[in-house]
Amino acid sequence: MKRQFRAVLIILIALLTFHQNLLAGPRATADLFHDLQEYTRYLESSTGLYNDLTDVFTRASAIDDLSQAVLSEEVSEEEALQLKGKLSIVIKEDFKAATAKLDAMYAPNFKTERFTAQVTEFNDYLKDYSQTVQQSLEDTNNLFEASLTKDLTVVNQFDLRSRKTIIRALEGENQLLKLRMAQLEQSNPSYHLFNSIVHSNQSLVYLIKARITEIEAPEVTGVANYVPEDGASFVKIANIELNSSKQSVEKGAASLKLWEKANRHKFEISDDFLKIFNGLIASFDNSFEVESKINVAFQTLLAEYPGDESFDNVNVQIDTLIDQRMSHQADRIQLVADISALGKKMNSSQR
Repeated sequence: MKRQFRAVLIILIALLTFHQNLLAGPRATADLFHDLQEYTRYLESSTGLYNDLTDVFTRASAIDDLSQAVLSEEVSEEEALQLKGKLSIVIKEDFKAATAKLDAMYAPNFKTERFTAQVTEFNDYLKDYSQTVQQSLEDTNNLFEASLTKDLTVVNQFDLRSRKTIIRALEGENQLLKLRMAQLEQSNPSYHLFNSIVHSNQSLVYLIKARITEIEAPEVTGVANYVPEDGASFVKIANIELNSSKQSVEKGAASLKLWEKANRHKFEISDDFLKIFNGLIASFDNSFEVESKINVAFQTLLAEYPGDESFDNVNVQIDTLIDQRMSHQADRIQLVADISALGKKMNSSQR
């Protein structure tokens, strides 16, 4: 049984084209900044819930590690049961608190339809994601119970279910990202940022599928590092997806430079707006750099397949990079909040 990666899930906010509306009439501009403020409050609420669910998803991997330790006899059954009991109490409480937030999430009061579709799509995604996390917890508990039996047939059965749940989570995120991409022009840096994540997610999906074939395929004695035919095919597809992600990062970095050049003058109405603009550019620069590093980490895993000598080190790197991805997301949400506050102040002073 091989341990699995923390799910690399995150929802990113697109570059808002609010600058196109700064020349609109006072009423339209006031409505825009009102909606931005409402959307920011919604994002703070919804991404907080998303982060809580992802923390539960990630924390459950500690129980998967226990299952592995039991099978390799690194810990006794009694010790594993005690540790698992403590972890389960915390995870259960955290999941209950997170799902309670789903019903109490902030409902924005928009004056236009500008952000309505995005809110509906993200709400639907969060409901599905909550169910996926719940399924993952069930898989984790079943896998632990199976490891106590030392029956590898049963262990593999639940290990397969766990891996397929991770695939479901990744594909669910990709579906949402593709909806967001459909609302953007390809000249928008966000389009390429989303696309790079879609392809890196797909690369991970195919790597997991390759590992699944190892569990499902019959053993071949006397052959070191035997790679099932399907597994080798999945790794080839994973490499193709990873190369597509790398290309999207390059295109995104290039489009960001063009977007900056084309739109800087629209933000020069004040030093404060220009500061926000520079913050957006820096944030996206950092995001493309993070996605590039994630791709390098995934490339290491694919190059070693069917081995996994670097798994532990790469797993730590991925965790750190995902934290950075989420941090840049939080920075952009704050910038949107700054835009909203500044815009409302500017609009009020013009009356």
